[in-house]
Amino acid sequence: MLVILHGWSDSYSSFRGLAKRLANPPPDGIAADVADIHLGDYISLDDQVTFADLVAALDRAWDDRGLPRSPRSVDAIVHSTGGLVIRDWLRRFGASERPVHRLLMLAPANFGSPLAHTGRSVIGRAVKGWKGTRLFETGAQILKGLELASSYSWELAEQDLFNPDSPLGDGSLLCTVLVGNAGYSGIAAVANKPGSDGTVRVSTANLQAARMLVDFSQAAGTAPQIDYQEAPAQGLAFAVVDGEDHGSITAKGRGTRESITWSLICGALMVPDSGFAAWRARLEQHTASVTAAASKRPGDHFNAYQNTVVRVLDNQGAAVTDYVIEFYFNNDRTRRDRRLTKQVQEQVVSSVHVYSQAKQYRSLLINCDRLYALYERPDDRLYMSITACPELASNKVGYRTYGDDDIGALMLDANQARDLFRPHRSLLITLCLKRYQQDDVFRFKDV
Repeated sequence: MLVILHGWSDSYSSFRGLAKRLANPPPDGIAADVADIHLGDYISLDDQVTFADLVAALDRAWDDRGLPRSPRSVDAIVHSTGGLVIRDWLRRFGASERPVHRLLMLAPANFGSPLAHTGRSVIGRAVKGWKGTRLFETGAQILKGLELASSYSWELAEQDLFNPDSPLGDGSLLCTVLVGNAGYSGIAAVANKPGSDGTVRVSTANLQAARMLVDFSQAAGTAPQIDYQEAPAQGLAFAVVDGEDHGSITAKGRGTRESITWSLICGALMVPDSGFAAWRARLEQHTASVTAAASKRPGDHFNAYQNTVVRVLDNQGAAVTDYVIEFYFNNDRTRRDRRLTKQVQEQVVSSVHVYSQAKQYRSLLINCDRLYALYERPDDRLYMSITACPELASNKVGYRTYGDDDIGALMLDANQARDLFRPHRSLLITLCLKRYQQDDVFRFKDV
């Protein structure tokens, strides 16, 4: 049995062609492996609908349709926002209860989309607002969750990637993510962003993520404490499909642009448990080949990027919302060091997006290709630090981050930079600062 879920501002009817093609005999379909196909249809353009509403409604509709709930009894295809919907739904189940066996994600917005915050704008309402059930609404609550660096996508990752009872990555569910790299053509090309398929970034689609805690709240001038963890990946496979955009990779309409795409779609839906490790290795090799070829093309669109999401808290657990992340090379004192630092700031950090609903969350798009090229000498080091407000020196409370010796910095040689900033993935970094109070904030006085 196969279930298909569409994305934001779409409907089930867009995937009828895909469903019919999959029902064909091999090699054009997987008829032998699917007996029944169900197209999910949900509202995504009403401003009051939340992801929690969609998950509850999906659960009810599942029973209304009579779909099985026995473990690993259903395969699923999801597109774009549908990836977040099914992930949120799956985390409700224990490891031995999840009904999905194979999960194929086509261009999923697992860690957001650079276009989501524009969907709530006047332009978004004018372009998409006429499609919903309520005039000039664009699904404001859904788009908040789809925004880059959203707290929703961060918390969802904590639950279904880094949780001991994770529904993804432990091998009980076979998940394949396919995403294009070409962007749109024609007038729609105005939406294209570097490293994206026109709607989602390659790096934000991939579920093979990592998280890191960098604790700057230690004694002044000491190196920060670091805790790094990669999400389990034995049940996750990922591939960049050259030449596809956000729509063409779904094989709807005119179908895919590349012949390899359809074989990858069918392969993801037919891979056996015993063959998933080989499948994952095949997709890794495929992605490496695509990435190497794309890096030789002019411009930055096809460069390899990492979605680096930063969250800043203090040692009391409170959000720090006014801060600047600093990248600099070596001691930043020589002319060469300053040149490298300028290149990091202008070319490596391709864009920064502050999450509109919680400003302690920010997404930094890191151009890995350009970063690697800056390491010209064996002794080159990239430093990462932070300056935050309020500053204690001029306030009753605040942080000590302005001076060179106030806090340490994360220092990376070339190999460490390659290990931390990897192409086509998301890295969730929590930075912790110590919050200070001046002596007169609270005192005891003599009688």
